[in-house]
Amino acid sequence: MSVNAFAELIYSARAVTSITVMDHEHVVVTFTTDSKQLADTLAAEVADNEFTCCAHIEGPIRRVHRWHGRRHASEQWRVEIEATADGADGLVGHITGHHGDEVHDLVVTNNVRHLVAETADPR
Repeated sequence: MSVNAFAELIYSARAVTSITVMDHEHVVVTFTTDSKQLADTLAAEVADNEFTCCAHIEGPIRRVHRWHGRRHASEQWRVEIEATADGADGLVGHITGHHGDEVHDLVVTNNVRHLVAETADPR
């Protein structure tokens, strides 16, 4: 589905007054951690960064993995941070530099189309 078709679908489904497709490229930086406190801390740390749009914290989630030939399971929190492509290296550097041993599965996904919709006041 094209971005324009998606925008039209959203517009027709809700009382949306405008949708803007942002011109600059965005990325999503995702990682997991076994500490809810660290997830909250990192989300707050990056919220003030000019390259960061927002952070989402999901959890707890269940992580099942193999380590040293044995299966392990643990409770984790997933953090997804939306940022500009220009800020991705700095963001990853901050995460690994300050909390490298505490985060797992750090992934950067690029070419994310970011849609901003303004909804009409339902009153």
